[in-house]
Amino acid sequence: MNKLLQELIEAEQQRQQDTINLIASENFTSRAVRQATGSVFMHKYSEGKIGKRYYEGNEIIDRLEEDTILKLKEFMLQNESEEVKNSWEANIQIPTGSIANLVVYNAVLSQQDTILSMFLPDGGHLSHGWSYDKDQKDEPYIHISGKSKSTFVSKIFNIVQYKTDPDTHLINYEKLREIAHRFQPKMIITGGTAYCRDIDYKKVHDIALEVGAFYLADIAHEAGLIGAGVLNSPFAFADFVTFTTHKTLRGPRGAVIMCRKEHIERVEKSVMPGLLGGPPNHSIAGLNQALSEALTEEFKTYAKQVVLNSTSLAEELKKRNYKLISNGTDKHLMVIDLRNKGVNGAEFSKTLANNGIITNKSTIPYETGSPAVPSGIRLGTPFITTRGLRTEHMAVIADLIDRVMHIYKSGKSD
Repeated sequence: MNKLLQELIEAEQQRQQDTINLIASENFTSRAVRQATGSVFMHKYSEGKIGKRYYEGNEIIDRLEEDTILKLKEFMLQNESEEVKNSWEANIQIPTGSIANLVVYNAVLSQQDTILSMFLPDGGHLSHGWSYDKDQKDEPYIHISGKSKSTFVSKIFNIVQYKTDPDTHLINYEKLREIAHRFQPKMIITGGTAYCRDIDYKKVHDIALEVGAFYLADIAHEAGLIGAGVLNSPFAFADFVTFTTHKTLRGPRGAVIMCRKEHIERVEKSVMPGLLGGPPNHSIAGLNQALSEALTEEFKTYAKQVVLNSTSLAEELKKRNYKLISNGTDKHLMVIDLRNKGVNGAEFSKTLANNGIITNKSTIPYETGSPAVPSGIRLGTPFITTRGLRTEHMAVIADLIDRVMHIYKSGKSD
């Protein structure tokens, strides 16, 4: 290995060891996952699907992919009824969560079809469609795609986004129903990157059924927690479920599409030849190992602890006069509204990083700042839970965050 690369790897390893990582979308894999991901599986091209490849020499790849899908369904569906278990299939050839969502759109939607998804500042995701027009005036609870068309999805589809309640910052399911009936979407999406509360998937299913829409549950953040049974599951209610494999699932970079069996042929055609070529076989190997670990009682204990740590940290921060969006959390992440502290998320996340606490700036519902300089920061507990921290450590972390705040504000006033 060349000297600079070796130095960079060692420096990054040391940085991860020496900091408190509160990035909600990051985790720490096992050595076995890293070994599998760095294996000779990265050498092989395997365009196509199991038993129907465009390249020869894929007999072992077929076995790898088949076993990984079996493990995936065993883990993600372990708490479901037999009827639900038998209703789902999966494609594991997807390199990222955003591409997983694009594959689903390409499978069942046409250009300019309407997608109804959560507003990005309220916790949604860029891949669900987003446009930013600074001076756009929205109706209550509704954002209609503006002129900027910031994302590829917003250029292809008609994007309507629902906002959370301005007082509680929770999804108002009755308002969501009204919006769905008004705009008649072809697809409704839940999930994203910064919605702190559990989702009532049945209510959204019922709304989708009323307007004849497909229902996509994006559980990129929550997949490991849902599979372990500590959060609500969408599998009895959604048509499609997408997620990444490197967040709460504690696997390598990658993504998965699960869908009702009647949609799997369209999904597979949307994967290849629709959008992708050769699958990331090395990541599939890492996922196989991660799923083996997820199918243990130890992982269930871990998933429970992630949520316990998160709710404990949220309460400790509230004691120190930090304002939490939705007044807390049900899952692994929380968003802090910093406006009562007189600091923005861009400044404070950088200040925390300079003091060894790694977070990210985040927009908040009914944002008064901008995406570049938002009013909040997002915190999460998957990484620190993997490293062994428990609820008794959360007060210490809250104290450290608060000490940095006091230092920052005293320096700013000087």
